Amino acid sequence: MPQRRGALPVSDAEALCSPDAYARGVPYERLDRLRARTPVVWMNGLRGGRGAWAVLRHADVRYALEHPELFAPEFGEMLHGPTAGEERGRPAHDDAPADAEGPAALDLRFDMDPPELVGRVAAGGVDFVTDVVADLPETLRNTLAGGLWALLRNPAAHDLLRGDAALLDAAVEEVLRWWTPVLRVPRTVLRPTSLGGVPLLAGEHVALWLAAADHDAAAFPDPGRFLPERFADGTAPPHLAFGHGVRSCLGERLARVHLRALMAALLNRPGRPVLAGEPIPLRSSARHGFARLPVRWTG
Repeated sequence: MPQRRGALPVSDAEALCSPDAYARGVPYERLDRLRARTPVVWMNGLRGGRGAWAVLRHADVRYALEHPELFAPEFGEMLHGPTAGEERGRPAHDDAPADAEGPAALDLRFDMDPPELVGRVAAGGVDFVTDVVADLPETLRNTLAGGLWALLRNPAAHDLLRGDAALLDAAVEEVLRWWTPVLRVPRTVLRPTSLGGVPLLAGEHVALWLAAADHDAAAFPDPGRFLPERFADGTAPPHLAFGHGVRSCLGERLARVHLRALMAALLNRPGRPVLAGEPIPLRSSARHGFARLPVRWTG
């Protein structure tokens, strides 16, 4: 690789490759600082130390996703994460990079109805991850946990949605933007081009940071706030939680149905879920979820 990396804010750029930076959740403040200074930046820690260009702005990530003739998906790219069966036996905090996983898991079975899942939550203190959704495919499991977390962290939004069911579809989109269960996806540059003002050579690799794009204030004002009405009037740009364009997630419609059904079941039941202990985020720079999410029902 030619030395084309330029001046780097190394403290942020290299930290974002480490799973330790995600032990308390996605470090959005680091992503914001880095995006403001260097929206396309070389990160040595990606691809097992071989390095790749990290793309952090919504406009640049969307452009790359819309142009597979320039930015090709990599063989074995993980769009959904391993299924629950593949995940068993691996440490909960394993941080295998997203571009080194096996084939995309497109099996999005959902054998239990959302009311049954909510019934499990309402049966006293449980861990949502290991007691309620453990048998679901990983990314669906993480997505549903994100929907529950949005309601747990935002009681005003919970009350708003309970009083206005017409906002539920918009709220589902906001959960997907605010949470973004797959943090980044890999691409390979097919021919010389540029992105974010950075020239890229054929054969170089990029990591499209979906989570950074979905929290880009240039696209989504006040991105850290969960606003159920954000997508209600159709003026917001598309979130990139499922990718975008011809290589968007094949299971996105089914995932939306599952997330909507779970949120509706949570909102329709008297009382509300509350934390029953300390949540433990996944220690991963590729997947956004929880190792543990203890909850109980109140009211």
